[in-house]
Amino acid sequence: MKPFSIWSIGFIVLGLLLFGLNWIIEGYFEPIVLIGVICLLIGIILSFIAIAKKEAGKLKFVSLMSFFIVLFLINWFEPFQVIRIITWLKNIS
Repeated sequence: MKPFSIWSIGFIVLGLLLFGLNWIIEGYFEPIVLIGVICLLIGIILSFIAIAKKEAGKLKFVSLMSFFIVLFLINWFEPFQVIRIITWLKNIS
């Protein structure tokens, strides 16, 4: 079995769903976006762990490619999303 690959795809899909939920909700809800970004980062870390452990299959590379595709699409359709997150994190502290 390839647990790290499956978990990485799961976290990337969860992060994508959270970004979609924020897009559906009226306005902008920072905690949802922050949790989405955290899920995406956990997904990419798990993908790198799967590559390091040399898990069988190509699922680890699919999750790695989907991470970069998702980030590209988020920046393409919502270019100021990253700036909002950084500003929000700066204002919290």
